[in-house]
Amino acid sequence: MPKKLYLLRHANSIEKQPGQSDRDRELSPSGIKECFQIGAYLLRHPVKLDVIYSSSAERARQTTQLIVDTIKFDHDKIFFEDELYDASVITFLDFIHGIDDQMVSVLCVGHNPVISYLSEYLTRSEIGDIATGGMVAIDFEFSSWKHAGQANGKLAGYVVPASNYPAP
Repeated sequence: MPKKLYLLRHANSIEKQPGQSDRDRELSPSGIKECFQIGAYLLRHPVKLDVIYSSSAERARQTTQLIVDTIKFDHDKIFFEDELYDASVITFLDFIHGIDDQMVSVLCVGHNPVISYLSEYLTRSEIGDIATGGMVAIDFEFSSWKHAGQANGKLAGYVVPASNYPAP
């Protein structure tokens, strides 16, 4: 069965404060708004997700939580992964290769630059710097996540938070 991968860059976050670790940075007020906008978009364009994997960094956690609360996604199907924080393209790709093949539609929430680089690597599309809260959709014509690789995915869409997606 073909696979669909959604890659979401966490929403806008506050600047690192003195003495604060990067991992502990939280969303800014505009980042919270971005989450509601992407959530509203997902409600209007229903996406059937099997599972969500998110970086364990606070800003990615908050992004994930706000979006899943908006779309009423099952919290038992959300996993926070340390290895998705500060991951390289190779690390992220290795993670994708390890996804259970029963999962057809997967959302991964992470950080730039890897989300942008990985999107371009998998699709050979010129996407550029994915906006905070931006999400790409990639279609694959294979049945095992182990086959995800350079240029074998097709860019199916790219959406960014916008004022025309008001919070529900």
